Amino acid sequence: MPEALTVVAVAVAVAGQEAKLRELQERLVADTLNEPGCIRFELNQSIDDPRVLIFTETWANEADWRKHMEGAAIQRFQASGAGRLIADFTLFRAHPVAGGPSTIKP
Repeated sequence: MPEALTVVAVAVAVAGQEAKLRELQERLVADTLNEPGCIRFELNQSIDDPRVLIFTETWANEADWRKHMEGAAIQRFQASGAGRLIADFTLFRAHPVAGGPSTIKP
């Protein structure tokens, strides 16, 4: 059975463009959540630097993530001009090694 894939994508918005980038990224979240193999697709914004927007994703396997990366939601996101709003971008792909959901309830 293929291993789950965790993706962390960090985008730093061009100064003054963080609100517009976040709006486009929020649309991407809405478009992605129902894709096959998507377990988690969450957008976070840095408390320390609001220009930093962080996707935390979990996919059933790498093949599902690759389909997402070639799919309609990503194509719409790219066509929106979001790339012009990003000053820096880093993507990390990882497989789980230890841990999991907490057993303590809030």
